[in-house]
Amino acid sequence: MSAAGEARWGTEVAFRLGPGRDDEARRAAAALARAAEGCLRHVLFLNDAGEYGALAEWRTRAEAEGFAARPAAAAALADLASLLGRTPGVRVYRMEEMPPMGR
Repeated sequence: MSAAGEARWGTEVAFRLGPGRDDEARRAAAALARAAEGCLRHVLFLNDAGEYGALAEWRTRAEAEGFAARPAAAAALADLASLLGRTPGVRVYRMEEMPPMGR
């Protein structure tokens, strides 16, 4: 449940490009964000090992589950597959917001 008590759903595309490829990851995440039009927010996770993740937050399960079938998402995933040498998966999550400890 979110802070407002509403269930949220997320789609995650995790991928490893290797160290020093943040700009490529940003371009891939930007394409995924454009494909996720209508999502509540889109976030790119980065680390120094070159592991990345793009997370989109949705209001409904149907929106999240339908993301990968969108033509723009399929194109963005195909472009990412050309960088990775394999097709990246899209995972769907139920999201629950948790208050920070001590609150």
